[in-house]
Amino acid sequence: MPPVHPVIDVTRMLNAQMLTQTPVTDTKAATGGGSPAAKGSSIKTLMIYDDGDAGIRDFAPILARAYYPQAKLVGATSLAALSAILSKYSKIDTLVIDVHSGPGYLLIGGANPSLTAVREALKKSGVTVQSKIIFEGCSIMRDPIETSRMVEPICGPKTQVTGFTYFSVTNKFEIDFSDFHDPKEIEEFYKDFTMDYMLPGLPSAKDSTGKVVTHGRRWFRDTYDETLPEDGNFLHIESLETLKKLTVNTANEALAAKSNFSGPVFAGAQVSVTNVSAVASADQEAKVEATQ
Repeated sequence: MPPVHPVIDVTRMLNAQMLTQTPVTDTKAATGGGSPAAKGSSIKTLMIYDDGDAGIRDFAPILARAYYPQAKLVGATSLAALSAILSKYSKIDTLVIDVHSGPGYLLIGGANPSLTAVREALKKSGVTVQSKIIFEGCSIMRDPIETSRMVEPICGPKTQVTGFTYFSVTNKFEIDFSDFHDPKEIEEFYKDFTMDYMLPGLPSAKDSTGKVVTHGRRWFRDTYDETLPEDGNFLHIESLETLKKLTVNTANEALAAKSNFSGPVFAGAQVSVTNVSAVASADQEAKVEATQ
């Protein structure tokens, strides 16, 4: 007799009333945070999340498994803690920051540090991010100029900074494979298993055997609302794949993007700044031109 179907016959599974609904918030590191790196060392991918927020803390390993499987995960409870983590390295190829955020600012450890405070904390770390800084929180790229100013002290000449204009909302679910003892049966189940807005990166069949697997979904909305997509009639809801992809490379492009994203109706986009120094100085250049 085949094992019980993990979705239909297990009450804890995929019950929308029981699912945890959380916008990306901070979570404790399930991996990483081990022995400190010697100053002067480098790392390929570092993911720092807000360890003071249970939602982010719990979802961070799922997000990492989906998009940054080789990343080292480390939790931070404050801006000072984030700076201290960065200070262990001289070079980081890709830095992922998974904290709450808004247009051009961060929310970490329950605090909303000023732009100057964030710049100084990052500068104090002494690190250089060489390839990418990726923000996984909400709405930060509605102001690409302030966001670029914020991280400019740790950017190299070719560093790109990426983030979203919409709110990022996440949702966890479990699949109970406790009674499954043959990985091949799980492989067959995974072949046909899908959910709207489900993240990639399900554990392998071997790693799922005999266990309860926790995975997640993620979508993006123009307003903050934790209602599940299937329970609401939302006009402005996107997946990562359907978000517009926008590149901002000059001061003029940055000013146009900031203006476009500041209105009551704006596009859901994943914005990548490809010239951080030019974008960071956009407001100042505009002021100078206005006085001439």
